[in-house]
Amino acid sequence: MMSHDAHERLRTGLLELNMDAALEAAKSVAALGDRGTVGEAVDTVADGLQVVGRRFQNGDWFLAELVYAGEISKEVMSILSPLMATGDTGSAGRVVIGTVAGDLHDIGKNIFVSYARGAGFDMIDLGMDVSARQFKDAVEEHRPLALGLSCLLTTTSMEIGRVISELEGDGLRDGVKVIVGGAALTEQFAKEAGADAFAPDAITGVDIVRGWSGG
Repeated sequence: MMSHDAHERLRTGLLELNMDAALEAAKSVAALGDRGTVGEAVDTVADGLQVVGRRFQNGDWFLAELVYAGEISKEVMSILSPLMATGDTGSAGRVVIGTVAGDLHDIGKNIFVSYARGAGFDMIDLGMDVSARQFKDAVEEHRPLALGLSCLLTTTSMEIGRVISELEGDGLRDGVKVIVGGAALTEQFAKEAGADAFAPDAITGVDIVRGWSGG
């Protein structure tokens, strides 16, 4: 009963944008020390974020609510993730992400990272202004399921093709899915650049990567 109550409080805290309530519930789950219960709590966060995503896509919530819900999930996962590391829940897959060279915008990337972590992905965030070589090196080192490229400026959109060329040049392209997103990009552009998918928003992006992971 106690764990079920904590999960309900966790879900309610997230959906009512109550950071304190969500963190208190996450601490209650962590205090039980039960790996299965922690896994269920992570599932609760992921399910709650899907509701948040639908609210945003339907126009019921705006960017401020979306960002704050992502922050709540990030803080909750910082409590639960250490317990997952030794548990049976495992990771949904590893994802490397960054904003391309010359672009210093990261809000969309950060929202995606928060939501993907909430969905159980192991996120390697390279930050902003990341060169094609840095992306290639990270893929070589971490061997991720997916590589996320964020681009807000039309002037830096050509970097997408450069990153993909770097991967192809080193024989890494076939081993990783490439997903791109940002205001400067379109589905048509993503296709022409050689990416596997275009994410019009963070929620859709996480759903796409979840599909690749078989989750």
